[in-house]
Amino acid sequence: MRRMLLLILLLGLIPPARAQDATPEVQMFSFADLERTYTLHVPPGLAEPAPVVIILHGRGGTGQQMAVYTGFDELADREGFIALYPDGVEGEWDYVKGVPGYPDAQDDTAFLVGLVDHLAEDYPVDLSRVYVAGFSNGGFMAERIACENSPRFAAYASVAASGFGGMTQICAQSGQSPIVLIHGTADNNVPWQGLSVTRGERTVYVTYPVPETMAYWAEFNGCGSELKTDEVPESGDSPGTGVRILTVTCPPDASVIIYAVLGGGHNWPGRDANFPAQIAGTINRDIDATEVIWTFFAQHQRPLSTADS
Repeated sequence: MRRMLLLILLLGLIPPARAQDATPEVQMFSFADLERTYTLHVPPGLAEPAPVVIILHGRGGTGQQMAVYTGFDELADREGFIALYPDGVEGEWDYVKGVPGYPDAQDDTAFLVGLVDHLAEDYPVDLSRVYVAGFSNGGFMAERIACENSPRFAAYASVAASGFGGMTQICAQSGQSPIVLIHGTADNNVPWQGLSVTRGERTVYVTYPVPETMAYWAEFNGCGSELKTDEVPESGDSPGTGVRILTVTCPPDASVIIYAVLGGGHNWPGRDANFPAQIAGTINRDIDATEVIWTFFAQHQRPLSTADS
């Protein structure tokens, strides 16, 4: 009932649109009989245990491209965290592993956990502050890890992605997965309204509508149904777009937030796209998704288990 009330409120919020540098080195990591690759940025002089932000690329992309696209390296130097950009197998993350009807591929959740452990062998990693952010296909993967309620990660961010078909079949029923979603209402690749197919008399979602995705995470994290909305002040650099922040009342360290980019496309707000404009659509510059994500992550930390010490 609580989820239904929240969903009804959210469905009324589908809003109309309003009028780098040197290429980082790729490194290798052997995992589950595969030679996996990743790009790493460690701030100079890092000595104390530091947070790790994992940034997952979209389909067909690479970690190197995400480093340039998002600008997390510069933020890592300023804030003192390690930026980690893994590569999916053949440019893709297998976020639907275990969903009936999909072929099983690699276990990317296990890979990312293993990669963090590998990193902690050589660098001062604060295992209570490891975060996962992703764009598009990488955003779906971030949500897959979040719905598994992994004890390894402290918070999640998904940009230009939503809930996906089969989540309820493979995910935990509840958990504590703080998550921020950033999504354009004019995204033509992962539509705000969701993408569905008809199977017999049933409508099956391939991707959930963003409002239903928020309702899913609110129920998963044990949040209430009260919805709060705030408008981000317009910068003047983003004509025809705007940003509305949607939050619900959640237990401590289980927050759920959506940045609804009104009129925004399939992109990383605040950053020039390094892929075709017909895919990226309209870019909003009232927010910088990189800054938004780190601000959210910095508020969350998970308890360490004896296995982590």
